[in-house]
Amino acid sequence: MTFDPSIFVSLALLFGIAANFRAMDGYSFLRGLIGSLERRLGVLYAVVVVACVLSPIVLNDVVILIMTPVLVRYAKQHQVDVAPLVVAEVSFTNIASSLTPFGNPQNILLWQATGISAGRFVLGTWLPLSVSGALTAVALYFFRRREGGRGELPAPSLPRLPLFYLAAVCVTVFSLDALAVPAALTLGAAFALGVPFTLRSPRRLLKEFDYRSLLFLCLLVGSVALVAALLQPALAPYVGPAAAGDQPYSALFVGLTSSVMSNVPATQLILGAVTVTKRAAPALAVEAGLAGNITPVASFANILALLMVRREGMRVRRILLLQAVIGVISFLPALL
Repeated sequence: MTFDPSIFVSLALLFGIAANFRAMDGYSFLRGLIGSLERRLGVLYAVVVVACVLSPIVLNDVVILIMTPVLVRYAKQHQVDVAPLVVAEVSFTNIASSLTPFGNPQNILLWQATGISAGRFVLGTWLPLSVSGALTAVALYFFRRREGGRGELPAPSLPRLPLFYLAAVCVTVFSLDALAVPAALTLGAAFALGVPFTLRSPRRLLKEFDYRSLLFLCLLVGSVALVAALLQPALAPYVGPAAAGDQPYSALFVGLTSSVMSNVPATQLILGAVTVTKRAAPALAVEAGLAGNITPVASFANILALLMVRREGMRVRRILLLQAVIGVISFLPALL
């Protein structure tokens, strides 16, 4: 059984890095990047590229919060089907965020609990995630609807500071991790890099810090850890093969539990019931990340996107149906 209370510090720092990015005008950076790529690739694959570039570094929920309003406005303006656009952003934020140990909360849990190095983590995740991304990109092509003309999205000049900050975060995390610096201190250093730039507007930094989601996530992780500890003897026979990477049991177990309770608590359930090895951590990260694409509640990113679409008065039925199809396709490499 593994649970380190310092995981809460790591999660808070992960949210802090995301807040720094947004306070540095990350909104304009992301929207401008989509606008620039849309002229060459069309809006759907512009979304795919942006999600793949940013989600391994920025918390995947942040990418969803910034990108979804842009896609909804685009769909309304050009009277196009919003479903493939939303499914593309959700699918690829879940896929790409699973690449690094700091791309999403469940990876933070695995990184901190197992002590695996960031480099070894990426070496274990990149291949199945690449296969999943390729399958998903091809599948989405057949579900496209008229996108409107190219060059319809504004492409303002991209602010440089968010880009430099993301690059500095990557260099800092991988460099300190290679020196065996603990994960919490590594993330703390990455967060501190942005402080000199965001302290000029501390109110904005505080505004961008999503403390409600952080509190909810910490309560969820803590409660699942407690339940797993109390029921450990009963859970161990079922969780053990999943933690050991026995396939296809491991992928099916993580996929089922994530689809019911979301991938973050599903990951903590495993960590709370048995000891996960460094070898198994990347595989579990892939399984939990890809499982997040199957059902609306399998990932918090899915829920955020659907709520924003509904808030704009648009129907989500087509999104749910398409997500189920694409989610199963994207999950297939987790079985390998």
